[in-house]
Amino acid sequence: MFYLVWIVSAFVAVGIGCFVAGKMDKRED
Repeated sequence: MFYLVWIVSAFVAVGIGCFVAGKMDKRED
């Protein structure tokens, strides 16, 4: 069960990272 938590946390971290990176790219433009 613990591995599921790590997998979900990893996906959430990647999603937030991409979301923030996308917003920063838009701000630069």
